[in-house]
Amino acid sequence: MKPELKPVTILLAIIGVGQLANLPFMIAQNHHGGTPPVPAIIVAAVLGIVILASAPGVARGLRWAFTVAITCQVVEALTSILGVVAHPGATLTIVGAVGLVLSVTAIVLLVRHSPRRALRRAAGGAAH
Repeated sequence: MKPELKPVTILLAIIGVGQLANLPFMIAQNHHGGTPPVPAIIVAAVLGIVILASAPGVARGLRWAFTVAITCQVVEALTSILGVVAHPGATLTIVGAVGLVLSVTAIVLLVRHSPRRALRRAAGGAAH
């Protein structure tokens, strides 16, 4: 693991595990009030798995993993916004707000440490 990628890798692991841990609450809320809808629960499950799958690749600095992780975090941020705005319950509203903050933080860290950005910096430094 590259030392500069450790914080973002840990954050992705926390987000992925949190996403999967939130599933029972989403399912219970769905059974009692019909929100969140079943497709949202499925998206949450898939996102959690894909985020966890991309974390080892991010730790090694692989470009595909950064692309997958950023894409997942954008989708995660959008679903978190829906969780905050739709008010499906107090627990899910709080989880949505926390998820939004974590997703935005992950996006910033992923963009800052992106291998593509590092290649551009290196190429720019070599030209001077």
